[in-house]
Amino acid sequence: MFEFLKKTKKPDPDAGRLLASILVVFPAVQSVSYDSKDETLEFSFALNGKFTHDDFEDFLTYVADSLETYHHLEGLGGAKIALNVEGVYGTCFLNVRRDVATLTCRELSLLTELAANYFGEDLIEEYDDSLIPDEEYLMAQEDYLEQCLNNMRQLRVEGRLVGVRERERVVVYSR
Repeated sequence: MFEFLKKTKKPDPDAGRLLASILVVFPAVQSVSYDSKDETLEFSFALNGKFTHDDFEDFLTYVADSLETYHHLEGLGGAKIALNVEGVYGTCFLNVRRDVATLTCRELSLLTELAANYFGEDLIEEYDDSLIPDEEYLMAQEDYLEQCLNNMRQLRVEGRLVGVRERERVVVYSR
């Protein structure tokens, strides 16, 4: 009768904290979403510039080769990864989809570093110079992020969560 009065199930707080931590620790990640159907996280990096299709093909090959080497060195077999690009001129979005079961904080660091090295100033990072966190804070956040990733592997989170960066704030919501 009154659908809006029905109680909705609240998302697991650890899942929300995971998304928020990713956005805090990695300023190049513009949005992150969690999909419970296939237990994956999708990260979006924003790029500002003019790129050719070949630029993106070269980058996707570079990332795929680098991550394959990383997974081999870390002994991570069966990692699922999908890369795609939306747009070519102006603002473009590089999307990376990864399974939660094998994802690590170190891999996120590597992925962010690969994007920064390849695209340089064209990679949009959302840090206000006056608000850059100190090294201790970032290290504590990385530890916390690793803890959240481990918790996500053991939990069953329903639905879809989305985290976005809005200037100096991070917003996480359930869809």
